[in-house]
Amino acid sequence: MSGAPSIEREFALSHAGYVAFVFAVPLLLAAILEAAIALLSDMRGRRRLVVAGQAGLAASLFFVAWTESAWGLTLGLALAGTTSGVACGAAQALLVVDDPRGTDRAMVRWALFASIGDLLTPLVTASAIALGYSYRGATLVVAVVVALQCAGAAFLRDEASAAASRDSEPPADPLGVALSRAVRRPRLWAWLFAAASCTLLDELVVALATLRFEREQAVREALAVAAAVTFAAGSVLGAALADGVVARLGPRRVLVASAVACALALGVDVTLRSALASCVALFVIGLTCAPHHALAQARAYDEMPANPGTVQALAQLFTAVDVVAPLALGLIADRFGLRAAIACLVLQPLVIAVCAAWAVDREAERSGAR
Repeated sequence: MSGAPSIEREFALSHAGYVAFVFAVPLLLAAILEAAIALLSDMRGRRRLVVAGQAGLAASLFFVAWTESAWGLTLGLALAGTTSGVACGAAQALLVVDDPRGTDRAMVRWALFASIGDLLTPLVTASAIALGYSYRGATLVVAVVVALQCAGAAFLRDEASAAASRDSEPPADPLGVALSRAVRRPRLWAWLFAAASCTLLDELVVALATLRFEREQAVREALAVAAAVTFAAGSVLGAALADGVVARLGPRRVLVASAVACALALGVDVTLRSALASCVALFVIGLTCAPHHALAQARAYDEMPANPGTVQALAQLFTAVDVVAPLALGLIADRFGLRAAIACLVLQPLVIAVCAAWAVDREAERSGAR
């Protein structure tokens, strides 16, 4: 959220209030709706959900740009989170069902394109602020782009529907059977928790770094989005490199090595006082954390490849992490300062490293059995 200072100023919010209205409450509302829709997506209509989700996201972003109240902002972001999650979840499910063995690399490539979007978004925000607009102008631009994507997705859906599609087939496991199996899979729950922890090094690290640039390092707001740009640039490079590295070394080694490097980069960042040096540290953080969510989510999908919607629905049980983490970090920032809040983000790479070291890969397990 590179527009964090603009939002705090317009709605007169503290750090804790900002993360409550922008992160915690919208995430909680979105999780309830998203879980139910994800379960239904295993039965039918994944391609339709991609189109409907994008249409809802565009409408939600238009509302966010228009609303004048903090609660309206919360409602708009909750709807945006739900519709975005529905569209992305359905699209990921299509990838998993089409090629279960290629989930790791498919998710890494997904992360690459997501990182490119994260790189472009703060540039749009900076341009809007430099031209005298607030976050509203940037949100309107993104809403228009999403609307155009929705139109393109609708055209592609019609083309794909003309041919026989695997998406039209029933899932291998009925919903009740899938849920019963999921309960007995500890590795699934470990990877879902690991994926949920990645929220700490996504919008949160960008928002905290942007606020730190403006409040503690005396950087103008339009330039403070350099935090988001450098982090996103590192994420793009990290995701681009991860595709080939995962193919050579395997997901576990990549997760452990990148988690250790990420923790070290975070430790260095909190000691820096120069904005330029902090940008370099943020680039390294983005570079090293880039494969974390993609590979953790891929490992979760690998546990139940026939029911990706069920995996997505179960992931919503970990929304508590998404809700509690922003609130806790906001309170820490208000009480102890932004550097202390950023230091707490080291928990994310630690969780990834522990899960990667503990959760035995299914392929390795089968090889050992032979």
